[in-house]
Amino acid sequence: MYLYVFPQVVGGHIKTIYNMSTLQFTTVGNAKKVTGLSYLGSVASSSKIAKGLKYNEMTYILYLAPANQSGYEVCPMRTAECTEACLTESGHNRIDVKKNAINKARIKKTKLFFEERAFFMAWLVTEIEKAKATAEEQGYTFSVRLNGTSDIEPTTFKHKGKNIFQLFDDVIFYDYTKVAKRFRLLDKYNNYDLTYSFSGHNMFQCLELLSKGNGRVAMVFEGKVLPIEFMGYKVIDGDAYDMRHIDEQGVIVGLKFKKVRNKIDTANNKFIIPMDSQFSVYAPVEVKVKTKSKVK
Repeated sequence: MYLYVFPQVVGGHIKTIYNMSTLQFTTVGNAKKVTGLSYLGSVASSSKIAKGLKYNEMTYILYLAPANQSGYEVCPMRTAECTEACLTESGHNRIDVKKNAINKARIKKTKLFFEERAFFMAWLVTEIEKAKATAEEQGYTFSVRLNGTSDIEPTTFKHKGKNIFQLFDDVIFYDYTKVAKRFRLLDKYNNYDLTYSFSGHNMFQCLELLSKGNGRVAMVFEGKVLPIEFMGYKVIDGDAYDMRHIDEQGVIVGLKFKKVRNKIDTANNKFIIPMDSQFSVYAPVEVKVKTKSKVK
């Protein structure tokens, strides 16, 4: 088995990384060797995902290269505003500027998904099986989030004739999406949960979904404090944990804007709800008054 590498940069993006026509998955160890990747997905790989352990849940998450960073579009309903403020450039990736190792690895993984699907899926299924076994051994419930930094149709994750929901029908899968029609999958698969995402241009669709009370919508808010209500709907703290499938329906999942590599004018980005929005209701701020102690 051979792996030929032919890097080609077009428009600032790596267009060709592999000639992988001979790649066949045998073991995880061999997959790491031929691709140079340490893993595809992982458990508790970010602080937010790790918070799930406090709720007795272990989540396996897959991070791919967002938007068309890899040369392949993985966020079909993205807008200029959400692309600019994308969470993929926050956290560890925000400071990984010099080596850019995280982005390079995510581009490799994304190209593997599109160019060598059978190999990618065999590896992914093996990782999920191992993570599931670990969770069960340690007494945790287990869940999977395929689109950590992407918005790919989940039923395209197929292995040996079955999609990922069918392969793991006893596992909860959850995602955020800006693709409204994807909610139809909820009627077909009872182990799938979706949260709709505000893009800056789909407020009507968001309010329509909330009005029906059978879904929830994620929105990014400016500032360090989330409102308790927006547009008449309850706002819950989406930063407390990531497992959206345990949330109630008909609510807004509030996410505080995270700093990214680029400088963002948060007050003028339609994707980010400004602090002074007339539709936001904040909890009263308690003012502590210092009293002078009596001199005895």
